[in-house]
Amino acid sequence: MKFKIFILIVFMITCLNAKDQVTIYNENFSLVRSSIDLTLSKGIQSYFMDDIPSTIEANSVIIKPLKGNIEIFSQNYEYDLANTSKILEKYIGKDIEIIAEDDVKFIGTLQFNDSSTIGIIENNTDKLILIQRDEIRNISLAKLPKNFFLKPTLHWRLNVPKEGKFPIDFSYICTGMKWDVTYNTVWNEDTGKLEINSWVTIINKTGKAFIDTKLKLIAGDVQKIKKQFDQRSYAKYAVETTDVGTPDFAEKAFHDFHMYTLSENVNINNNQTKQLRLFPTKIVNAESKYEYVTGSTNIQSKIKFINSKKDGLGIPLPKGVVKIYKKDDADNELEFIGEDALDHTAKDEEILLTTGNAFDLVAETITMERRKISNRIVERDMKVTLKNRSGKTKTITVLHNLYGDWTIMKNSLPFKKKSATQIEFEKELKPDEVYKLTWTERIES
Repeated sequence: MKFKIFILIVFMITCLNAKDQVTIYNENFSLVRSSIDLTLSKGIQSYFMDDIPSTIEANSVIIKPLKGNIEIFSQNYEYDLANTSKILEKYIGKDIEIIAEDDVKFIGTLQFNDSSTIGIIENNTDKLILIQRDEIRNISLAKLPKNFFLKPTLHWRLNVPKEGKFPIDFSYICTGMKWDVTYNTVWNEDTGKLEINSWVTIINKTGKAFIDTKLKLIAGDVQKIKKQFDQRSYAKYAVETTDVGTPDFAEKAFHDFHMYTLSENVNINNNQTKQLRLFPTKIVNAESKYEYVTGSTNIQSKIKFINSKKDGLGIPLPKGVVKIYKKDDADNELEFIGEDALDHTAKDEEILLTTGNAFDLVAETITMERRKISNRIVERDMKVTLKNRSGKTKTITVLHNLYGDWTIMKNSLPFKKKSATQIEFEKELKPDEVYKLTWTERIES
């Protein structure tokens, strides 16, 4: 269907340039604060604010006059946006002009409008003319029907003591804008050093651009009641990244969360994916770790480090994805060796990243014998076979889960009690070494 609607009279709505401050939360919502000037006449009047996101939560709006005694006593969120079908629905019973193929013109009163056909009663003949939508080239209307808006709009009713400019603080919550972090790391197991750089990725799908805005990010799980909103999909994003010299974020504790404030203002365009550096590259002391959970089929390869200043980091880390690379000594190129999810992590806490399953380390768990001592007590003789088929010495941690009141006996290696339901053994294996770990466990249920 190819046709256009020409509107002769357009209902005008005021557009404003506002100074914005945007605070983005992990949970796909933002707090926006704008400082704007309203140019108003004296008395009770309407004011239309259309410089807002289409995903605004209208009941979150806070308006604070900074000068003058203006009173805002009502607000409507107008979102009945003009489009072909909605305009024609409200034009039933009114005159329209339709130009079809071969420049055939129809002038009359609109009777109905559906997905395939428009019906009009032609002027001077009273004939009902049915016009197929795919045959229409142009539709002309006298004016846009009332209560239609070209953009999502807040309609305020104000009482103003005198004419003039009135500055206000205007804040609201909107959905459709989120941020997350990707940590790109390079692992050197020979030196025990992990190089970490970080990218904040911001996606703006609010329907509004934020130009020259102050940007803050809140890291933490802020409680907010979930509800449905009009989620629009976009075919493509513009991706903007920063140069090396771009300012970083300043971090501080804020309530029970952490706040990151960018030192310079930034543009966040609508329908844009933007990337900014969270902090400069850090070199962290780390170590390889191999874990086997009894009963599973693989030994996991991990990298362990402490998020401490002593070890090269020591800053609160927002949750995100950690991508891990390793340099190939043959050509000095980086190769991807795995990724893991990082939860919000406070300073001085341990971080354990899983890169995948170790190819040359093999383990198997077998219950050798099970004995029923009484109605409540059972004994099991356990064996875990560990094999190191690599060319390097590896230390493997074996994790075993238990239940009830338990006792470990006849264990071939000492164990550490990790919790009420888990113990761990640790064994260093030389290249091509095979070790059989055994123990007896007594469980009272």
